[in-house]
Amino acid sequence: GIDVKPIPPDQLSEIRRQLSAIGNNINQIARVANGTGRIGKEDIDAIKSMQTQIWHQVKTF
Repeated sequence: GIDVKPIPPDQLSEIRRQLSAIGNNINQIARVANGTGRIGKEDIDAIKSMQTQIWHQVKTF
């Protein structure tokens, strides 16, 4: 089996904060895209970057 080590509460709290901030950023971009019907390359690049950040955070578990 795999040894599962608990994440210290302070690290878990920071991860949650960062993921929440990333989610908020993605939601803001989605609101603009839904409002205008358009989304720019910069926005798509930002979303890709945020998805990568999320993936790296999830992999730390």
